[in-house]
Amino acid sequence: MHDVTVAKCIKWAYTVQDSQISGPEWLQSGHFDIVAKADEPVGDEQMKLMMRTLLADRFKLSFHREAKELRSYLMTVAKSGHKLHESAPDTPPFRESSALGTVVRGTTMKEFGDFMASPLQAPVIDMTGLKGRYDFALDFTAYLPPGEPVMKAEFDSSTGIIIAAMRGELGLDLGSKKESVEVLVIDHVEQPSGN
Repeated sequence: MHDVTVAKCIKWAYTVQDSQISGPEWLQSGHFDIVAKADEPVGDEQMKLMMRTLLADRFKLSFHREAKELRSYLMTVAKSGHKLHESAPDTPPFRESSALGTVVRGTTMKEFGDFMASPLQAPVIDMTGLKGRYDFALDFTAYLPPGEPVMKAEFDSSTGIIIAAMRGELGLDLGSKKESVEVLVIDHVEQPSGN
């Protein structure tokens, strides 16, 4: 992993969203290169366990879990139905984003909700009931205010555009609600010394 934050490593290792990590500011701002090698090929779940060990050993990470009331988004299927295409069997997960949207393949709704939590800056809870893996594209172009310059930073802060695009392009609704969400509260973490 190159040029990653500790928060991103924690998110991946523990399958949580940004808003589910409560800790020092540098978790989001400090960047690191992490190079590790397994003795043999391993799957994602084993890699996540290895990352947890690395975080504990090199960053001295310790935390506890607690429930917090957070403004969240409940992701549901719109009344008109969803517009997602089920992935072919064995489609590897893939996501590529640009300033105008994102293309997704082989992805669950939980994984998509976790991804959308970052630009929405709030937890996204999958309530769609959709159990498969899906392929789809989310294009913001038709939902931008006329004459506004195309800049990713504007998309990230524009919840209205994201909500409208998800409904129009994917047939998914996002409703805002206070929800009890499990949060990882960081008890201790250190910046590692060099190798």
